[in-house]
Amino acid sequence: MASPLSRRELFSIFRRSASSAVRPKSLPPVLRPPGAIAEAMLAETCMRCGRCEAICPRQAIKPLSTEYGAAQGTPHIVARQAPCVLCDGLLCTTVCPSGALTPVRRATEVQMGVAQINPGQCLPFRGDKCSVCLDRCPIQGALRPDANGRPSVTDFCTGCGICEYYCPTEPAAIRILPRSAQQ
Repeated sequence: MASPLSRRELFSIFRRSASSAVRPKSLPPVLRPPGAIAEAMLAETCMRCGRCEAICPRQAIKPLSTEYGAAQGTPHIVARQAPCVLCDGLLCTTVCPSGALTPVRRATEVQMGVAQINPGQCLPFRGDKCSVCLDRCPIQGALRPDANGRPSVTDFCTGCGICEYYCPTEPAAIRILPRSAQQ
């Protein structure tokens, strides 16, 4: 008689069958929390335990919905709703038991994505005064104003989404392109 399967073996079988489902191209790439491993490995590695969600002081981390197939239940952030606040200790990276989120020592080492500015939507590009993204950005030098006060994104951008969250235009003139879209 065959021995019963362990929980881990059952989940492994489920994930393998679910991984054959491809994410529809109409769904946008997702912004992953700090320390997330490569998108191609995340769905296989994440245990979907919810520890990163529970410890997030901003409660920005949420599980992906069923529309994302095999990635369902893995952690993501919707910056416009609740950005990563780059909390002291980057707590989500310290509680992940599977290695889907790896420890990050300093906020300046976070590489979630990169901000992109839509000049047609951004107020300073249209001649209006606004410095909200520049004022709110937690990483010194990630956004810089030009001589006319128009923001530009530098290589220091971590992709935390604070700029997108506070942008006063609708839709936001500054959006985060997730690292997962760049892989």
